Amino acid sequence: MSYGGRGAPQRNDEQEVMQTMLIKMTMSINKQCFLECVSNFKDDKLSQQEGSCIEMCAKRQSGAFQAMNDIQGQLQSRGAGGGMF
Repeated sequence: MSYGGRGAPQRNDEQEVMQTMLIKMTMSINKQCFLECVSNFKDDKLSQQEGSCIEMCAKRQSGAFQAMNDIQGQLQSRGAGGGMF
């Protein structure tokens, strides 16, 4: 067994962790936006106002998570680059 083969499962594990985090983030956004925007449970469909609110909320939340992800990536690349010297 070569060392190259040992790296693949680790990357697969990292991908699974990232996928799990993405799913949790999406569910968190959905929950937060639902709680923030939906107040009428009499109808079986969202009102236009509720739908718009959820859409705006999701965009706002996703943008915040993306900004945090970008900052984390920058910090990690700086840390990786610093470790090379």
